Amino acid sequence: MSIIRIRKFNIDKLYLDCIDESGNCFIIYWAKLDLYFFSIFYSGLMFSDPKGFTTEKTVFKKSEKPAINDLLHFSQKSLNIDGSWKRSDDPFIISLYKDSEENEIKWDCHHPKSLAEIIYNEKVYKGYGYAETLSLPTKPWDLPIDELRWGRFLSDLNTIVWINWKGRHPVNRIFLNGIEFNDAVHEDNIISFCGGIYQIMFSEILIIRKGELLNLFSGISWLKVFFNRRILNAMEIKYKAKSIFTKNDVSLSGGWSLFEIVTWAK
Repeated sequence: MSIIRIRKFNIDKLYLDCIDESGNCFIIYWAKLDLYFFSIFYSGLMFSDPKGFTTEKTVFKKSEKPAINDLLHFSQKSLNIDGSWKRSDDPFIISLYKDSEENEIKWDCHHPKSLAEIIYNEKVYKGYGYAETLSLPTKPWDLPIDELRWGRFLSDLNTIVWINWKGRHPVNRIFLNGIEFNDAVHEDNIISFCGGIYQIMFSEILIIRKGELLNLFSGISWLKVFFNRRILNAMEIKYKAKSIFTKNDVSLSGGWSLFEIVTWAK
């Protein structure tokens, strides 16, 4: 007699982005939440124009996760979007947290830099893009985190991705062209690492989105009963900024950064 295992809680979340030279910015989500006996699907789009005006749309509709290959294709008619991400840098995958064999958070940066092309409302946008998948087999309010900082900087010559957790399980990892450093210092408009040798400087910072995470449940409010107030009342701020990457104060390359700060409620 076989034993049927019930997955009480698991989130599989795909994140994609793209920003063109003018600052037209796309942030796209696909997610599947396994909750006891049923699954919930979510797709979301944020579009921020060069002046920082943001429009958002979400749908709770079953859809298949895009295949993760060198060329990743995402299409969602309900969001009026069709895009492709052609990988140009080597992927990497790391474990961010693990307290048992069944409870491990994996961060899969399968497209740390890609050449992206998006058709949105019958217009074509091209720029550098990024895509990752996060596997979360534990309830997010149980994570030993008080604050999350994540971001990426992409240019012709350099790819930088970072993640920083504050709390009971601190994480401080930043990757420069696939090489990991663990001493990043995060300030409002600058990140420095490798003993201050490298710096990413942000300018013309614009907020893409600012609000509590509970706003994401506006289309399916009954789902909030399954979530703790610590995550529902968490504050999320997403930014875009023109950026310069330097070594010993000498400019190496310029491009765009996308980054976010999430503060968990007490």
